[in-house]
Amino acid sequence: MIRRSVKHAPFLAMVAISPLWAGPACAGLGGDAASALADGSEMHGVVSSTSLPQYDIQEITGDSGMRVREYVNRGGVVFAVSWTGPALPDLQQLLGTHYVEYTTALAALSRPGLHRSVRVALPELVVESGGHLRAYAGRARLPALVPAGVSAADLL
Repeated sequence: MIRRSVKHAPFLAMVAISPLWAGPACAGLGGDAASALADGSEMHGVVSSTSLPQYDIQEITGDSGMRVREYVNRGGVVFAVSWTGPALPDLQQLLGTHYVEYTTALAALSRPGLHRSVRVALPELVVESGGHLRAYAGRARLPALVPAGVSAADLL
């Protein structure tokens, strides 16, 4: 029994320390407008802004072809994100504090087998993601923060 615990000790130490290695996550969904700029820096991308009557779009374009859009309401809060690119983005970074809700809901899905798309719809969070090799796309939103008159179709 002692051998078994010694054998697994490096693994257990790695698991215990791994949150310390993660570093601070960018705010992403639910964060403020400044988090979009931080996400652009983290993704090594170029950030451009577009202002619409009800919200602003901070678009991050990375060297790899990844494009992420963060939608910021007039209160300065990121209420939605969308992405397209050759690989899945770091969803933990994009979903911010809502990542745990997403992974919990994802684990609760009871559809076995290989799926190219997934939709998680909770009252406080909606995430849609799908694609295949070199062509991934998705979006996430916080329904309570979406400005009046803005539909899910507007958030591409």
